[in-house]
Amino acid sequence: MRPTICGTRHAVSAGHYLAASAAYAILEAGGNAVDAGCAAGLALGVLQPDLVSVAGVAPIMIRTADGRVESIAGLGHWPRATPPDVFLREHGGEMPSGVRRMVVPAAPDAWITALERHGTMSFGDVARFAIRYAGEGFAVYPLLRESIAAHEEEYRRLPQNAAIFLPGGAVPRLGARLVQADLARSLEYMVQEERRAAPRGREAGLAAARDAFYRGDLAREIVRYVRAEGGFLAAEDLAEYRSRIEPVAQGLT
Repeated sequence: MRPTICGTRHAVSAGHYLAASAAYAILEAGGNAVDAGCAAGLALGVLQPDLVSVAGVAPIMIRTADGRVESIAGLGHWPRATPPDVFLREHGGEMPSGVRRMVVPAAPDAWITALERHGTMSFGDVARFAIRYAGEGFAVYPLLRESIAAHEEEYRRLPQNAAIFLPGGAVPRLGARLVQADLARSLEYMVQEERRAAPRGREAGLAAARDAFYRGDLAREIVRYVRAEGGFLAAEDLAEYRSRIEPVAQGLT
């Protein structure tokens, strides 16, 4: 039996209780629902790294107080240099593992776009929970352990993944602390760049956080790695990426 819960101020639902806690803390601090949603979404990229990613996709749907519904696509496109027949020609029509299956990372831009259009807080305000969970770690829970165990061999293929998800060379035990220190530093770099631009205003700060990922050191490292692994991502793909604002399809049921 689950207890009956009643709230008089806020309500948050998320795929992990720490993400819900992050969103609730934002609401208690005076942020709005978009601020809270961005905090939860970024946190889930840390807390559910087997399912979503801080640098993955983040389709967002927002309903404003006046009833308007807006969709932020949050889905990257293929790198422009991807040959249209490469999967048929070189991979037998299958989607290969590795960097060739990746699209342009969309999630950071999607969250920042949501903050720009409807939020009230800074990127640093909403990202601090994800940074904490990544840097300090969190307890491995049953679903995460099952997922890592099911894909153990895939994690072993890349030493960078194995170092995080197979510490000591083995699937982590339940309750063990999962730390993603490099991810914490990457997010903190975005926050630092935002702070540098903050004297010019909130929008300038958000733009600087975006540029830190899509044009700065992170972008250069992403492109360097993808190219070294045989992928097609270019600096221009990142620098020019923006999440589309799309109409929402509606129908009667």
